[in-house]
Amino acid sequence: MSRYWLGCSGWAYDDWVGPFYPPGTPPGEFLERYARVFRTVEVDSSFYRPPTPFLLRRWADRTPDGFRFALKVPREVTHSKEVGGEEVLARFLESLAILRNRGKLGPIVLQFPASFRADRGAATLDRLLSGIPEEFLLAVELRHRSWWTEATRRALEARRAALVWSVQPDATPPPWVTGPFLYARFIGDRALEKFDRIQRDGREGIVAMRERFEEEGRPVEVVFAFSNNHYMGFGPGTTSVVAEVLGEAKPDLTAAARTAGQSTLDLEG
Repeated sequence: MSRYWLGCSGWAYDDWVGPFYPPGTPPGEFLERYARVFRTVEVDSSFYRPPTPFLLRRWADRTPDGFRFALKVPREVTHSKEVGGEEVLARFLESLAILRNRGKLGPIVLQFPASFRADRGAATLDRLLSGIPEEFLLAVELRHRSWWTEATRRALEARRAALVWSVQPDATPPPWVTGPFLYARFIGDRALEKFDRIQRDGREGIVAMRERFEEEGRPVEVVFAFSNNHYMGFGPGTTSVVAEVLGEAKPDLTAAARTAGQSTLDLEG
């Protein structure tokens, strides 16, 4: 099986109805159709609101065996200075047993804001690294260059947490291998507002990431890589380009529009 787990950041986008999901698709069918094409997804919504046990069970039921969810830790943990983040984290981690028991839990992601600096945040990072049990695959997104120190590298290595390799404006993290897997994100800026097609060329950044995978990341056997809509304008199409650049089989984007059991999409019927 390929070392690469390629997918999108989220699946519930109305702009994908037509170019990816068939016209008229209700939101309740989005995930099941998405999972016909990709074998992993980064859950962006968990950053804003922790998913309920009911929702996690529904996600597990609507995806095939072997599918993996990578979930962002709620922002109350990484972005809020108010008391209570520890309780939110504990409840969040406990709820993930639903996915783990079904073999569908991928990495969880600590996504810190660009304003999160090493001189003010080192204690917070250390507390979270030690507070998340090692039974969870953990990726950490640090955006401020003050973190690019040996102290940070040692802290991540001690926890076996992957530093997120992001492709986004003004943030190029070093190609450290600090855990048993790699985690990459193709993010882009926020200029685009419509997400129904590829609108700009991000191939240069994807090629640069491929070189990191093949050089610094060579010893690592598992790579998660996710594309959001802002990077090139259309997450599924971007992920197809990522697969092509990596020399992987391109995902069959038409599979999301087929009826259950249909092997090909009749474009003339």
